[in-house]
Amino acid sequence: MQQLQARYGKRYKWWVMLTVMTGTMTMSLSSTIVNVALPDVMETFPVSHTMVQWMVTAFLASMAIGMLLNVWMVDRFGPRVTYMGALLVFMAAALAGGLAVNFSMLIFVRVVQGLIAGMVQPLAMLMLYAVFPANQRGQAMGLYAMGVVLGPTAGPVAGGVLVDWWSWRAVFLVVLPFCLAAFYLGRTFLSRPDSAPPVHRRLDIPGLLLLGGWMLALLWGLSEGPLSGWNSSAVIAALIAALVLFLIFTRHQLRSLAPLLALRIFSYKGFTAAFTVAMLTGAGLYGSVYLLPMLVQTAMGESASAAGMLLMPAGLAMALSFPVIGQLTDRILPKILVTGGLVLFALSSIVLSEASADTSLMLIALMAALGRVGLAMTMPPVVIGAMSIVPQDMINQATGLISFARQFGGSLGVMLSAILLQENTLWTTSLGILPGFPGYQDAFALLALLYLIGLYPMARMKSPGQTAT
Repeated sequence: MQQLQARYGKRYKWWVMLTVMTGTMTMSLSSTIVNVALPDVMETFPVSHTMVQWMVTAFLASMAIGMLLNVWMVDRFGPRVTYMGALLVFMAAALAGGLAVNFSMLIFVRVVQGLIAGMVQPLAMLMLYAVFPANQRGQAMGLYAMGVVLGPTAGPVAGGVLVDWWSWRAVFLVVLPFCLAAFYLGRTFLSRPDSAPPVHRRLDIPGLLLLGGWMLALLWGLSEGPLSGWNSSAVIAALIAALVLFLIFTRHQLRSLAPLLALRIFSYKGFTAAFTVAMLTGAGLYGSVYLLPMLVQTAMGESASAAGMLLMPAGLAMALSFPVIGQLTDRILPKILVTGGLVLFALSSIVLSEASADTSLMLIALMAALGRVGLAMTMPPVVIGAMSIVPQDMINQATGLISFARQFGGSLGVMLSAILLQENTLWTTSLGILPGFPGYQDAFALLALLYLIGLYPMARMKSPGQTAT
């Protein structure tokens, strides 16, 4: 890294930011671009709400696992090789998604894409943390977050146009040029491994299997509940299996010499609170990104392009807020920003929970933008706060865990939203009427409740400068 810093001088840290932002934007683009294509996918491969949501949930859940794999990958292969290899695999998966012949293949592609995106996101934060001085890290995280959000912001807009003009398959293929650009930047600006040998850290394969097992059992049980009935033996068995596997996973991690998830990090005062707030933030972010296009397309009868355009002001508002929030994070207590963000998002969700056929698209767009500003107020402060709690040698684990919390929370937010939509669909179908707004109203009310609940752990979140225990 010293050679590259000598070559590019003070500009080097900004070249690194551009490099990691390009790769992460590409993968975050994939996290939302499929949302506006879900109704078309439901027609191509006849599936229900709780089935089609797996295209989102599978991505988010596997992304959460990939974030924990990041620690082992970086130790074993180094940041540069991990980043470059991840881009190659992601490109192959995108091509396979565009050529998918059945719904199962789409789910497999989304699992692979999620794993890769999960490995890259905390890796990007780690690289920025290394090249920016301490007094600029809040600003760096804010700018990086702004760039990352531009991907999900452009995703629904580009996806809507591509779906209307061509096919849902285009939402997979469109990321390929951006992956190639990210690969070139990585070769140019990411430092090569030094002469030190890689760290041969053992991968916790049993922990990985247990983690994937309890997450899959939980999410499958929740998705199957509306279809098979919550009292069915299969659903009850899945939820019990999720609990048992989770307990076994926790015990294994506490006893393992090389755990996948360093649970001892939760012993630092305030980290549990930061983890909880990050999880609730993810539930609100991805839950609302899933709900809004479906609301506009299915309940209000608008096109995919209209649904995508509706989300653009919200994404821009969030992206433009991040640099300001990043600078404020370096100056004022994170708790103040997080409190304001939680309240703003809850208020926007409450308004959206009253959506009906008479609600204007302008009001929906405005409330979506207000909610995104609230989300922007929570994300950089939580990351910086969590990283300030732990020792220097645990920063990588801290970033991975906070990112894991956000993605796992996102998968739960999407799943719970899909359950409410599916329950409403089944209820209205049984009455012989068309599905309408009640499911969406209930889902937005749930998101508002989650953010109000988040005020409690936020009050216990440690601020930078406090003494860790």
